[in-house]
Amino acid sequence: MLVRLRKIGALATCVLGGGYAIACASAPNVRSPLGAFLTPTAATGAPVALRADPGARVILSNASGLPAASYLPSQAARGQDLYARRCNACHGAGQLVGETFVQSWNDRRVYDLYSLVRSTMPLSSPGGLKDPEYLDIVAYLLKANNQAMTGAADSLKADSVSMRAERIAISVK
Repeated sequence: MLVRLRKIGALATCVLGGGYAIACASAPNVRSPLGAFLTPTAATGAPVALRADPGARVILSNASGLPAASYLPSQAARGQDLYARRCNACHGAGQLVGETFVQSWNDRRVYDLYSLVRSTMPLSSPGGLKDPEYLDIVAYLLKANNQAMTGAADSLKADSVSMRAERIAISVK
């Protein structure tokens, strides 16, 4: 009695005779990658509420020993225009200006704010703006929150080393 056993895929094909393997031809143990795709009509289940962990702690960087960041007035003006066109729809007037912003961002590195804005905004296309546009928006946020202009006539640059060496220094009124 000759039984032919064939494994699906590219694993092995063996011919058995009387319970013994007569011939085996093996192929590389490679399978096609599996894919999981959601269609627009896919049922994804009921929404699940996020669980808050009351024991979680956030470490806020304190950069109070660093010099204040400098930006050009023209950079802040371009940022104000961009903010009005791209950000204002979700972040209404005054949402990112004022006491809440100051409490969250004062004495932190400029890079922290830039990195957050660049990696998460706009919500519909995170990272979808050009680096100079993100820098202009950050400059506008600094100006709108009363960050004093420093004596340096220098603009914010998309250089992570220099942005990590400067802080947000908002003068609280």
